[in-house]
Amino acid sequence: MQEDVDTFLDLGWIVDPQFHPMFCIQSKDRPDYSDMVRIPTKKMDKHTVIIAQSGSGKSFFLGRLIEEIMIKSKARCLILDPNGDFRKINQIDEELWRSDQVLTQKYDIKTGMGKLTLETKDEFAKKWRPVIDEFVIKTNRVPKESKDEELKIWWPTISLEFLIQSDHPRSTEMFHCHNWAKELFNQFAQLSDDTNGEDIISKVKNIFKTLQEMPNEERVKMVEKLRVGTEKKDERLKTITNDTTRTKMSTIRNAFSSVPFFDSFISLGAASLGNESIEKAKFVFESYSWETVNSYFGLIERYQSLGILAKGPNSSNNQKRLEVVDLPSINNNELRALVLNSILTEEWENAVKKWEEAMKNPRDEDRRVPTFIVLDEAHNFIPSNPRSRHESLVREQFRTIAAEGRKFGLFLILVSQRADKLDDLVLSECGNKAILRLDSHSMADKVIKALGLDFEIKSNEREKIVNFKPGRGIIAGNWASGFDILYCAARRTIEGGRNLEYKYWTKPF
Repeated sequence: MQEDVDTFLDLGWIVDPQFHPMFCIQSKDRPDYSDMVRIPTKKMDKHTVIIAQSGSGKSFFLGRLIEEIMIKSKARCLILDPNGDFRKINQIDEELWRSDQVLTQKYDIKTGMGKLTLETKDEFAKKWRPVIDEFVIKTNRVPKESKDEELKIWWPTISLEFLIQSDHPRSTEMFHCHNWAKELFNQFAQLSDDTNGEDIISKVKNIFKTLQEMPNEERVKMVEKLRVGTEKKDERLKTITNDTTRTKMSTIRNAFSSVPFFDSFISLGAASLGNESIEKAKFVFESYSWETVNSYFGLIERYQSLGILAKGPNSSNNQKRLEVVDLPSINNNELRALVLNSILTEEWENAVKKWEEAMKNPRDEDRRVPTFIVLDEAHNFIPSNPRSRHESLVREQFRTIAAEGRKFGLFLILVSQRADKLDDLVLSECGNKAILRLDSHSMADKVIKALGLDFEIKSNEREKIVNFKPGRGIIAGNWASGFDILYCAARRTIEGGRNLEYKYWTKPF
């Protein structure tokens, strides 16, 4: 039996009272951990917020945190990357281990930054290799690289509220359309052997189109047939819908090919989910408005033309441990919000489903792992004052995750330059807190107040925050004892973005 051993995230070193990093050339081959800030991995079971100004080393610190989570735990990280900082996280930073660096030093005197690390390149590469095998970046960039996947979203995960205003004149009819269309989408996806390249969107649209062209008398007969035959049909299909293997799916398709078209699609779209689904279908049939249906599929076609819709759902079994969503590759703000809406819905539904399955078994058989949803520039996506309906809807999803995500294993890691512009409800749920350099005393006061650290951080310590050099920070809350001034250890993977090269642009041609 494997012995339980606590693991620690090695984030940096403690800074001494004179505000210099505690580095010394040691007689040993390697530095020890005596002055290292080591966070018990289990302390990450809270939401985390990192507040820092541009140039303070926040991407550096965040990269280190993600690396440590990935190599010290079984957890999964989903990085919603608005700046392209994590496009190359699968690549090791060779510069870190250049020949003139002394491994036993914890501080690079030349740059004044914590670029040194505890392990050799080979030691880190051995730990990082399994992470790279479970890495993918989802992007709309062209050309794509080896680890790139097309960034696509599955239509049923998009909220109807996202598509139309609540005061839309046909919002109720659109609701019933969307409700039943989603079930048709999901049923066809389930019965299509990974879709076999079939366009499920066209399939569902054709069903609605056939209904549209159907004489009213026949449609009335169909509704009546649904009313009287629901119980019998449900019983008939129960024996073939419990088994979802590919062989059984093939049998179902063959069976449907020998019965009338409407029996077939009603069974596919409704009966396998029972009476509740048939009730949804009846709403559509009984209050059918062709104008509504045309508007609904017009919305689908709009997003389909933008090349953003997937042909099938993303299975939770195919999730990678480290996923990066390349938000800069989507150059439309509304579309970017739509993508976030879909991704967060999918993550939430998968987490709830796994929780429900886990609750059926004893606690010691629970094999779920947490998912950390990482978001930089969080104030632009979870603002205190949303600028649009789309921003409000995405903010509401983050609020739900912040308030209820813990029991489902969903945790936020939020990074922002402006705590005062972040949503108060989400911020209040963040138990782990970090502050790197801020540009002014007034900003420091605002951040300390927003994070609820008024009584912990004294005035002389606030002065330090304004004068922090890159890589210095304060950590407080659940993952710290009181608060510690941290000197960040090295990020060992390549940062996707970079600043301008002073060596080049500050000299004349």
